[in-house]
Amino acid sequence: MAHVVVDDVVVTKHPASLRTADLAVRLTAATTDPIRPLYAAPLAATPLAAPDGHLITLEPRLEPPGERPPWREIGSLIARLQACPVPAGLPEHAGRALLTDAVARADRLHAGGPTDILRELGRTLLRTWPTASDPVLVHGALTLATVGRVPGTPSWLLSDPSTLGFGGPAWDLGAPAGMWAAGLLDTASWEACVDGYAEAGGSLPDAGDPWDALDHPARCWVYLTAVRQVAASGDYPDTEFSPQTQALLDACVRMNGRSW
Repeated sequence: MAHVVVDDVVVTKHPASLRTADLAVRLTAATTDPIRPLYAAPLAATPLAAPDGHLITLEPRLEPPGERPPWREIGSLIARLQACPVPAGLPEHAGRALLTDAVARADRLHAGGPTDILRELGRTLLRTWPTASDPVLVHGALTLATVGRVPGTPSWLLSDPSTLGFGGPAWDLGAPAGMWAAGLLDTASWEACVDGYAEAGGSLPDAGDPWDALDHPARCWVYLTAVRQVAASGDYPDTEFSPQTQALLDACVRMNGRSW
């Protein structure tokens, strides 16, 4: 997925694997009540076709969260979205497709060292993908990059409905949960996200330790982020990774041993 900002418009070019029918129903869902107030409305109600056949969507440019992300509000947004009924015809959220693409990307990385672990870990995560016993509506790729505000307005909104779909409620908490488990998000921020989620009516399916539900999504998001950052780091093994990338790789090494 590639994003380009043109003035106040974000142009997103989607992977060739994304079907027109799936993207169309997702765009429709994001522009229809009760989901509509939670999203920055797409600027085109239907997907557009690029000359190479890839699908393109247009959205307004949003003001990003900045250095002090509104974690409580983000947790609330997740819960409010999950409280909406799943629209008819909506596909599974894009998490499994994102993971599949990341595994394929890991296969193309230079062999040796941590990249071998990324290949093995990705296949394990795909093989152990959980079945949602009571699926709800989820964003599918909820990170700080998909939350923002229309400049000059106070409300935080979701962006990029191209990943919207049904699935387990823990998936949309996976990114902050994974960053917290990897030591890249402070405990106060993680707890603010969980508190905002609970205060807005969000709930995870397990009656016991909520981490039972969060563990797999958290591992997936650490893996997805690690693969993306390693792939962008240049010609491994000659590249020295940033501290954040190294922390993600260290977490993947621990996960590959089945423990955080």
